[in-house]
Amino acid sequence: MGVYVYVDGFNLYYRLYKNGRRRFPLPEHYKWLNLLELCRQLAPGQDIDWIGYFTAFVSPNPRDSQQHVRQRAYIEALRTISCLEVVPGNFQPTTKRGVPHGQPNTQARLFDTFEEKGSDVNLASRLVWDAARDAFSEAFVISNDSDLAEAVRIATKEAGKSVHVISPDVNVSRALTIVATSATPLDTKLLKKCLFPETLSNANGVLISRPDTWAPPLPTRT
Repeated sequence: MGVYVYVDGFNLYYRLYKNGRRRFPLPEHYKWLNLLELCRQLAPGQDIDWIGYFTAFVSPNPRDSQQHVRQRAYIEALRTISCLEVVPGNFQPTTKRGVPHGQPNTQARLFDTFEEKGSDVNLASRLVWDAARDAFSEAFVISNDSDLAEAVRIATKEAGKSVHVISPDVNVSRALTIVATSATPLDTKLLKKCLFPETLSNANGVLISRPDTWAPPLPTRT
């Protein structure tokens, strides 16, 4: 019985790569992230039995026509990891008020968009179920979503399991800190050790390539 890891895909993406409070250079170059290698860094010497990647599939976006293509490439890369399961949520239409993208001096207005739903519920349900059936020796939850606090509490306090929260943010939600066995921010220095190769292939021999915009910068010529 080894380690189970629960990855909140959108929380990881937005808290790590889109967070203005995070100060590490060129975050887009670390999006091609091999989650198995990251898990091995977080739990050195332990067997990683299962990784759940909880996400939702984005739809084509006229403001970024390649967004869904990049996501599909990344998910296909993740699926080359035999112990990893992609657990999909969904997007629901919603109306929000805000400033149009790329127009910071424009007055806020209502606009139609989509909101990711279901991933946190799916993650919480799987964590509680796996703890109840004694599926893992210990678990890691990669998220800073305080909505997961009750699921973590049940796993630790009721089921008696060790659950470690790794926050992709610069801090950890107090609600999670209180109930987790341990809770720490993700060390971004680990990321450079945990990237997929530029090109890899799946079990059918289909090549999967890193999106061009995620490539590291070319070495400077002297």
